[in-house]
Amino acid sequence: MGCRKQLFGEESNCKGVVTESSASQTMHTTNVAVADGRSGQGHDSLPACISEGGTSSCTPGRNEDVVAGISEAGTSSSRGMFSPMAIVTESENATPDAEKKYTHKEDIDPALIPRPGMSFRNRKEARAFYEAYAEEVGFNLSYGNSKTYSYIIQCSNEGVHTYFKKNEELRVRNNTTKKTHCMSKMKLKRIYDENKNEISVVIEQVDLMHNHPCLKKKEEIINMRSHKEKDPVLLEFVDDLQAADVPHHSIQNIVRDMHGGGENVPMTRRDLENRKAANVRAEHANDIAKLLEFFEDCKAQNPQFCWYVKIDKEGMIHSLFWSHASMQAEYNDFGDVMTFDTTHKTNIYEKPLAMFVGANHHLQNTYFGCALLGDETIETFQWVFQAFKKCMGRHRTRCIITDQDQAMEVAIGLEFPGVIHRICRWHVVNKHMPNLNEIFSLYEKQHFKEKFKSVLNHPLTPAEFERAWEELITEFDLQGNATMESLFRQRARYIPAFFKDDYCGMMTSTQRSESSNYAIKKNFVGKQTCLHKFAKRTLDFMQTRKMKEGAETYLATSKTLTKNKWPFEVQLGRIYTRAVFRNFEKKMVNCTAYNIEDDPELGEHWYRVCHTNRSEVISWGQHKFKVKADKVNGAYSCECREWEHTGLFCVHLLRAFIHVQVDKIPREYIFKRYTRFARREVDFDTSDKLLTGEDGNTQSYRTKTLIPKAMKAIRSGSMSNAAYRRLLEVLEDVTKEIDNIPPDIGAEARKGQGPSRTEDNCRDSSSDDDIEEGRCEETRITRKILPAANQLLHGGCSKQMKAAEIKESGTACRVEASHVLNCNKEIGKKKAAAAATSEEGSQHEQDVTTLINLVPPEKAKPKGRNKTESEKAAVTLGALGEKLGTRKCKACGQYATHNARTCLSLEHNRMRLEEMKNKKRGRPPGAKNKKVSWEHVTDRDEEDNRVKTRQKVVAENTYTGLDSDNEGEK
Repeated sequence: MGCRKQLFGEESNCKGVVTESSASQTMHTTNVAVADGRSGQGHDSLPACISEGGTSSCTPGRNEDVVAGISEAGTSSSRGMFSPMAIVTESENATPDAEKKYTHKEDIDPALIPRPGMSFRNRKEARAFYEAYAEEVGFNLSYGNSKTYSYIIQCSNEGVHTYFKKNEELRVRNNTTKKTHCMSKMKLKRIYDENKNEISVVIEQVDLMHNHPCLKKKEEIINMRSHKEKDPVLLEFVDDLQAADVPHHSIQNIVRDMHGGGENVPMTRRDLENRKAANVRAEHANDIAKLLEFFEDCKAQNPQFCWYVKIDKEGMIHSLFWSHASMQAEYNDFGDVMTFDTTHKTNIYEKPLAMFVGANHHLQNTYFGCALLGDETIETFQWVFQAFKKCMGRHRTRCIITDQDQAMEVAIGLEFPGVIHRICRWHVVNKHMPNLNEIFSLYEKQHFKEKFKSVLNHPLTPAEFERAWEELITEFDLQGNATMESLFRQRARYIPAFFKDDYCGMMTSTQRSESSNYAIKKNFVGKQTCLHKFAKRTLDFMQTRKMKEGAETYLATSKTLTKNKWPFEVQLGRIYTRAVFRNFEKKMVNCTAYNIEDDPELGEHWYRVCHTNRSEVISWGQHKFKVKADKVNGAYSCECREWEHTGLFCVHLLRAFIHVQVDKIPREYIFKRYTRFARREVDFDTSDKLLTGEDGNTQSYRTKTLIPKAMKAIRSGSMSNAAYRRLLEVLEDVTKEIDNIPPDIGAEARKGQGPSRTEDNCRDSSSDDDIEEGRCEETRITRKILPAANQLLHGGCSKQMKAAEIKESGTACRVEASHVLNCNKEIGKKKAAAAATSEEGSQHEQDVTTLINLVPPEKAKPKGRNKTESEKAAVTLGALGEKLGTRKCKACGQYATHNARTCLSLEHNRMRLEEMKNKKRGRPPGAKNKKVSWEHVTDRDEEDNRVKTRQKVVAENTYTGLDSDNEGEK
């Protein structure tokens, strides 16, 4: 460091051993000298203070000379610091010789070189032979048209490039081409027998010389189309991964690991992307026809499957509802309370997904039906509820929990009269959260937030809630606050105190719907999912829920060990499911924090239960809960009404059970829906898929039995060429034979049709062009949907199936009219008339069938979508800008973004809106100049004269020539 300090003008003694930095600087200086061509100077170019022995002998007197030498070297040229850039050689810079020829290397295997006279059994073998040679040499192949007696395979650089659009000005991409007029090719001669059957091919002519260089590296050759291996097994495996929505990078990693490295993968990243794009295009083709086919398969496997469709004026699908047999069984057991909510971005048509969600005896989510909606209007929601009721039959729910959607609320009131409709409290409060956050921050020190939440949750009766709310408003002087007034006006729709006497299960919000929406969008569907795949994925989603329930049911078969030995706790541990009993045990622990005392005012068997740490801050919250515990008569009740509200015991009752030494809880206080015996027998099969055959064996059992025998034959067949060829022949014969045997598992078993091999043939196809053009997909639909449409079943569960047909044009499908439900009164009258005719036995086909357009529907327009510019510019009544919708309209009674002056339910408002839409923009004709009425003239000359007169009067500075409104002025 001594020399370094001297170089930068620092005083130091540099005698001694040179440091590591100084030594590296010495080596660098030596390299620079050699790079500059001054190698003859040697150590003369180095600082004199550095000796050959690596020691420093600098003196302070030589500092200036050293610094000056470095400055001169730094300003001379930057090449002194880096090595010079490499430049092209003369041969590389020269124009390529057009006459130069390229061919294979001398060390190539002679068996790979094609020669005239070589014979092959067929063109496929000859093609594979020439491809092996081309891959070894490093050039791509193109395949010419096959003629009667010849077949040519040539280098892909043959010919001269011509732009396919003829006009070069239309070119978008760079003007590049691989066409070099290369003449390398192999010409085959086709040999026939007496019956004109091709028996062999012979190389008639071969040219191995190219006029362009050939590639050598495997990473380069793999990009050539003719050398990409298209293994049907690998392609099918990739298709399965892509169909399962495995991310693209994960598929690449899997394929790379399968082949022992990326350099051994027979396809590139772009090939995988193209394969996925082709599969997506094939999947989206004939979407509606595939959807109807899937519904038919579901109906064939279980006739209890139910689906309905709402069509628009053009016959296209507007809304859709379906429910599997297992869903209907779930509704039969746990349909007393359900949530209903919509979510977006689940399908390519942007139709909102609406699911009827409940809770089973394990407190898990369960599902009763699914619907895709064309919009979120009152009519559409009413249609969904009609379809749901028709599917579920006589069973009726007790409570429905939704968000704050006004159209949904009106539809529920129309279709479910008398059913408790509860609004999710989170949605109501969250809508006012921006204003509430301001109040929270303003009164943070006074703990307004904690008191506000206590007022919402803790009051027991509506009167108590209103008193608590009044105290809160008075304490924080919030009279007249719009947010607080809006929350108070809607109290009867979401405050728990107003639902204490109503059974709502353990569901107080739409959280189950929200969690279900999140799960299905994360793992099963997305915004690019087509309808038929969406229906299949929802069934997969339901199956995963059933598997989770099955695991919990299996664990519930074990004996429950209770923490305490109270007889009633042992009783409930034997009856309740594990999830419900865990909730019970938590309450058993919490009940020990309560004191209990007799209540002489109410009489015998009445007690007062109070928490030991009750709050003294909230005056209305100092509860002493009145509990009745009559052990002799088996009568129990609590003032908090939790058992009436949820069906489960509260901590106050449990404290009373311990106090009076209850041995056994009466069965009328134990709801069956929370027990291990919640399932009830139904009069239909609850399985959604036909999984067992006529012999009672499943497909997995048969597969498990066949695989060991098949693998034994494969191992034996791979030991010799003769065994290998014999096994191939046997497998081909057996496959052809068993393909004609009808299956007894799956939808095809019930329909009595053999399996279609079209799909398998398409999957085995090695050409992406077939998928690109949709030929395989069209063939699959033609072979499957046309015969299947003749057995398309109606939506009713107990009626016989009705024939259906597809028009010859292939753009519409005639289905059973009972599938189609509409809220239109005229359509309803037609259906009623058709039903009456059907009962009389004289119905006609045109009365009981309806055409469904197979054209994909237009994208829906849900409320939560991003509006287009045209929609933003649409003419509306009222003020511009976003509206909260917290005020109630006096005309329609809804909490919406309009009021009585802009409500479209009134006729005069609709007429006013039409007038505004038809009103032309700009000034009316004849109002080009802004003048008062008396100045408007029709004669141009008269107007000019008036202007001249005015100018003359102004010039003379007199006003006698002007008319005046004041009669006194002349």
